[in-house]
Amino acid sequence: MTNISRRAVIAMSGRTLLALAASGPVARAALAGESESVSWERFLALCHELSKSQFAPNWNQDTYTREVEGLVRRLKLDDRKIVEYIDRYQNLNLHFPEIRRMYYERQFQVSLLDFEPGEDIPLHDHPDMTGVVYCTTGRIVVDHYDKLQETAENGNPLLRFERHLEMTAGDTATLTATRGNIHMLNALQFTRMVDVFTPPYDRDRVRRSRYYGMDSTPYLGRDGVFEAEASVSPV
Repeated sequence: MTNISRRAVIAMSGRTLLALAASGPVARAALAGESESVSWERFLALCHELSKSQFAPNWNQDTYTREVEGLVRRLKLDDRKIVEYIDRYQNLNLHFPEIRRMYYERQFQVSLLDFEPGEDIPLHDHPDMTGVVYCTTGRIVVDHYDKLQETAENGNPLLRFERHLEMTAGDTATLTATRGNIHMLNALQFTRMVDVFTPPYDRDRVRRSRYYGMDSTPYLGRDGVFEAEASVSPV
């Protein structure tokens, strides 16, 4: 396939770029080379094209989340439709963030999360899902864990600490079905985040999702590994 220069890519229409996105690795590389901001509608269209990769038998979730991470960083936050969502914010839940669905389709979903200072989401998972989290405002602490294949002697899950983040405006984080999938978030000040989950929540994934209460001391002295107890509601 003929090489495509960055100048040529920028000059192309959105429709042409979407066609290229489905045409192979060179086209995906061309998209990744863009740097200009994208509108809400174009962001959704490009996410739609990128998320088609989840149906491939060799889907690389790390590559996919990096692609979406690069795209969400270019999202034009002063787009009229995004501003409308922000302006409708009301603090309706005490001690828990407001989570509003901005977009949903079979392939992926986008949500807007607003945390008042001190609000948190306890340790929880996202069954068979990938996620890209984009902090647009504020400061928030995020801890990620991996669920081990083995269990504790009593059958409880074992979680291994994966990473600790302190996110501020402009920071992103990713998770896959097996890497950092279980996480907790605690806002240090008012914080707003955009989430992109692929595939989206459906009845089955909601039914299988769990919160985790985790021991504070390592399991059998194993550094970074903790026994946890799963629950359908926050622990």
